[in-house]
Amino acid sequence: MSKGYRLEILKKGHKKTGASRISEEYLEAIYELTTASGGPVRPIDVSRILNVKPSTVNKVIRRLRDMGYIYYEPYRVLTLTKRGEEAVIRLKRRHDSLASTLQHLGMEPVVAEIEAERLEHSLSEESARLFEILGEILSENAELAEQVRRLMKAKQ
Repeated sequence: MSKGYRLEILKKGHKKTGASRISEEYLEAIYELTTASGGPVRPIDVSRILNVKPSTVNKVIRRLRDMGYIYYEPYRVLTLTKRGEEAVIRLKRRHDSLASTLQHLGMEPVVAEIEAERLEHSLSEESARLFEILGEILSENAELAEQVRRLMKAKQ
């Protein structure tokens, strides 16, 4: 592999597609806060849950509003738009399939959830779909899942 090829791969790997990783985390936080509280979500709530400064939250939520993912007026509450809800549904599906696949591979449930949270924002749709298929195969074939877990333990 040439250096130029590796640089091109690096550039393509960091190309922005739709909502960025950070934006996805904010959408997810807004959704989870809304679900947990059953009420409105304020920017300060997002700041606290993501452990970031309120000024940072304000910058990102303005961008999310401009991209059509949330409704927001300064000093008001945040609400997901239909587009924002659809993005969160895709993220949740991706997260659930990653967590399930990792558990089928032998990871403890809590650790699998944490790892899925880290991975879900980094995968392309194609990679996420491959993990989803792998998870389905492992869930439908307990013998294969056990064999994979044994092989992985032997390699550690």
